[in-house]
Amino acid sequence: MNRPIYILAGVMIVGIAAWLLLSHDPHRVTEKQSFLTIDTSTVDYIRIQNKDGDLTMKKVGSNWKMTKPRDFPANAGYVKTLIEKVGGLEMESLITTNKDKLSTYELGDSATYIEIGKDGGKIDKFYCGKPSETYTHTYVRRDGSDEVWMVSGSPKSSFSRTPDDWRDKRVLELDRTMIQRILLEFPDETVELVRNISTPNADTTLAKSDTTWMVHPAKGDPFEPMDKEFNRIMNTCARLSSIGFVDADDDTMPDMSKPEFTVEIFSEGNQHEKIEFMPRTTGDTSRWYAMKNGSASTLYLIYQSSVKNLMKRPDILKNGEPDVNPRDPAVKAKAAKKKGA
Repeated sequence: MNRPIYILAGVMIVGIAAWLLLSHDPHRVTEKQSFLTIDTSTVDYIRIQNKDGDLTMKKVGSNWKMTKPRDFPANAGYVKTLIEKVGGLEMESLITTNKDKLSTYELGDSATYIEIGKDGGKIDKFYCGKPSETYTHTYVRRDGSDEVWMVSGSPKSSFSRTPDDWRDKRVLELDRTMIQRILLEFPDETVELVRNISTPNADTTLAKSDTTWMVHPAKGDPFEPMDKEFNRIMNTCARLSSIGFVDADDDTMPDMSKPEFTVEIFSEGNQHEKIEFMPRTTGDTSRWYAMKNGSASTLYLIYQSSVKNLMKRPDILKNGEPDVNPRDPAVKAKAAKKKGA
């Protein structure tokens, strides 16, 4: 009567033993180790060679900069993410040592090549292949070795960027509370915005200082600007980013000797920024060229809307933007009232 139970138990034991035998991976490490041999806190040199080019970045002081293919500030956020991703790679399984199988894991001669470490010191050199099917692991091999390892982590997105993607797209990043003076320079007039801070009387020591901004037009008396238009100027001065670049060796480099518009920003601590703008007349005309602090080696491409946020004439700063949308109910009502009058 108990014979079927014994048979069933025996089948289960054989099955478990078979599963244990098949699931055992002799190449899987028993204790995970970091793939990098260097301390990521000391990293000041990174090189990435992929299908889009050969990029080198170095840390100068506390800042990262590109040194190849051109000299330009690097995107610090991207660098930070890359170092964190690579520092988190852990070796899990040795997949193969067969050189003929490297292409299977996208680790052949055309694979993405990385160098990371201390400039003039210890540097890890390796190739990054394809991700695992779950995209939680990556196949890698060290330079000079045919060993293909599967490591935890997925840094391939950082290694796949083009050299231009690594460039710092920030044109302006200022603390608006530190800005003291702004010049809006048109070909025919210059508009000056000046910050005034009033000091409380001695008998009102608990009162806060009052900050006001005044517009000084080329003609006429100073006045306080409209909040909406003024805030557009300030917000753009505080943070202005590009969407691309044009370099001196590019055939599309325009003549910036007579800019259409210029903004100059003066902040506390003798900080001064000057951005000159020219509209783009070919290609996508919704983008403008911008030259920062007279550096003609690289121009930024800026959305036209961002430039228009700065290009405020005195009448706009005083009276606000004109009503331009005839379908707006408020505009319709205003037009009807004006017609009735």
